[in-house]
Amino acid sequence: MPETCLYRGEVVHRRLNPLRHELRYRVFNLFADVDRLGDTASGLRLFSYNRFNLFAISDRSHGPGDGTPVRDHAWALARRAAGGSAVTRIFMFCYPSVLGYVFNPLTVYYGYDAGDRLRLMIYEVNNTFGGRHSYVIPVGENFAQSAPKTFFVSPFNAVEGKYGFRFSPPGRTMALGIVLSVEETPVLNAYVTGTRVPLSDGTLARAFLGLPFLTLKVIAAIHLQALGLLWKGLRLNKRPHGPNHTVDILPEVSPKR
Repeated sequence: MPETCLYRGEVVHRRLNPLRHELRYRVFNLFADVDRLGDTASGLRLFSYNRFNLFAISDRSHGPGDGTPVRDHAWALARRAAGGSAVTRIFMFCYPSVLGYVFNPLTVYYGYDAGDRLRLMIYEVNNTFGGRHSYVIPVGENFAQSAPKTFFVSPFNAVEGKYGFRFSPPGRTMALGIVLSVEETPVLNAYVTGTRVPLSDGTLARAFLGLPFLTLKVIAAIHLQALGLLWKGLRLNKRPHGPNHTVDILPEVSPKR
């Protein structure tokens, strides 16, 4: 059964083509019921919802970024998706803000039905230019999904190719992997793994002491990686202009044969 918690683990990001480069760092993520963010915050001193604190979740850091509640945003996307009518609970997996600052390269929403089966995934991708895009994908039988890349993320990658997602339902541990391929050639892959710990003021304090300023570390790692890729000779792609928040609703997954 899914439950609100922290996941402590690791992120690995590997560029495979046209050159090899790897980034690896420790992280912790919040896994929280979007319908109970206020209740979760009311029971903790170090975590708040839409208020400044050591850790917090803000509506403006997700979805359209205009203050639409995370709950309303996630449920609106779920209702538009194939099979979304079966979803009864939605959990978000993300970095909380630390002392008011956050950058989430990826927030993942897990949609469960009444039997606690995963029925829907929402991948909310952010780039460092203020853009945000959500891929809404029904869950098939083998916890593998794909989607065409339609959003500009890194200036080192054009808007082309497709993503492959593989994941396990979050439990005592969690894992999520993403591969970007162009014409069947893997360009990069990334994955996050974690082990569940209860969400409490004690675990939040230990998370901060173990990884202070996590979200600054994430954005610093992204820019350091960019400098490394420039040093290695990788060329930049021009950023296209478009809306700041876009959505792709993917069709229903065919049954496994």
